[in-house]
Formats: sequence, structure tokens, C-alpha cells
Amino acid sequence: MRRRFKKFLRNFWLVLNKPEILILPGNLAFFFILSVVPILTLISYAAFSLNLSMNFITEFLTRAFGNDISSLIIPNVSIDHISLSFFLTLIVGYYTASKGASSIIITSNTIYNVPDKGYIYRKIKALIMTFFIVILFMFILVVPLFGTKIISLIKMVNMDSNIAMKIEMVFKTLQGPISWLVIFMLIKILYTMAPDRKVPSKDVNYGALFTSVGWIVVTAIYSYYINNYAHYSTIYGGLANLVILLLWFYLLAYIFVVGIALNYREEASKLQDTTRIKIIKTDNLKK
Repeated sequence: MRRRFKKFLRNFWLVLNKPEILILPGNLAFFFILSVVPILTLISYAAFSLNLSMNFITEFLTRAFGNDISSLIIPNVSIDHISLSFFLTLIVGYYTASKGASSIIITSNTIYNVPDKGYIYRKIKALIMTFFIVILFMFILVVPLFGTKIISLIKMVNMDSNIAMKIEMVFKTLQGPISWLVIFMLIKILYTMAPDRKVPSKDVNYGALFTSVGWIVVTAIYSYYINNYAHYSTIYGGLANLVILLLWFYLLAYIFVVGIALNYREEASKLQDTTRIKIIKTDNLKK
């Protein structure tokens, strides 16, 4: 156990000193932010399907992000009926968010030293990966991050008590270990798909576990902030909420890139150990 921990610290230190770790997270964080548009559009559609008014969505966004940030988001997700503009917003948002998946592919290829397979191949794979990214961020936003606020707001609206009770039960069931497992599995899928070469699923457990724990901790800290301090924007200014939101996205991207690099280091370390064992066996046979 102690040996494995030392090995982890050595790999972690080597990863942090890679030039890519300083450059790639900022680029990835930008596209993570862009992925929020289709996510919030889908959340708004879900609220509309449950016959929740636009006031509910507005109140939720205001409580979650503060007045300044919510005023920027609300015009882009306002849905009082399903129309062509809704689908156009969703399609454009999804396509834009796919650039985030492209960035993950390029990041993985850079860290794994794998040549790019071309724009068309990358774009098709990015569109598939975007589906998992949207599901991942939607889950994080709805369950671990804003789950408590959503439950409290649902209790305040005129919704059928049985439906409200079932929704609350689902949220409480998903929070905790189940949500951690969902986050881990979705991150693992992204890590397996990202490089332009075959990576066995078991070989990304190392980085996926690190990233899952890191995301859960960072999200818990951000959730604590928005539940206790975000409403103080009238005192400290809305800029503070925006800075904290952007910092959250950057930390998620940074941890994600470190996870990719840890997977590569673990793979390289195993390859070195295997090569060393083969050399020892060969030397013994010669003797």
C-alpha cells in the first residue's frame, strides 16, 4: 500500500511538470462552459414537460447563480412552448459543445503522443462524446450541485404532492455513492474513447478515479459556496459569483487533464515493469 502511494505521488509529480498541463486545461474549460447552453436548454425543456412555469426556472437560476449571471442565462433558455427556435438552439449548442469533445481528443492525443486521425474522424467521434459530456454535466448540475435547491423549489410550487414526493425520493436516492459511481463511469467512458488508439477500459481506472474524486470535492466546495454565499452578490458584487463559476469550470478541466496524464503515466509505468520482467527472464534463460 505504501509502495503504491509512493508510486502515485511520483507519477502525479511527473504529470504536473508536463507542459501540456499548463496549457490545455484553459482551452478545455472554455468548451466546458459552452456545453452549458444545451444542458440548460434540456433542463428547461424538462421543467416545461413537468408543467413548471418559467418563473420556476428563473427563480432556480437566480438562486443558483445570482442575479447577474442568471440575467445572462435566462434569455437563452426561456421556453414556454416547443418551437423551431428551441430545436435550433439545441442543435447549435450541441454542435458548439462538440468542440469541447474535440479538445479532449486533441488533449489525449497530445499526452499519449498519438497522431491525429483527421478532422472528419475527430468530428464524428466528438459528436458521440458530446452526448456523454452533456449527460455528465447535466447530472452534476441537477444532482450533486443544485439537487437541494431544486427539491426546495419543487416544494414551493403547485405540483401534485405524489409527483413532488417521487421526485424528491429520486434525488435523495441518486445523491451520495450512486452519484459518485455515475460520475466515475461517465468519465471512464470519455477517457476510453478520447485517444485515437485503442485503450482498454481497465487501463483508465486510475485517472478516472482521481478525476471523479477531484470533481466531487471541487463540486462540493462550489455547492457549499452557492448555498451559503452566492446570495451575497448584492454586497460583494456579481463579479465574485462569475469568477467563482469560471474557477469551478477551470478546476474541473485541470483535474480532467491531469487524469488523462495519470492514465498515460500508469500505462507507461506498467509497460516499463513488463519490459523489465521480460529482460530478467531472458537473462535467466541465457544463464
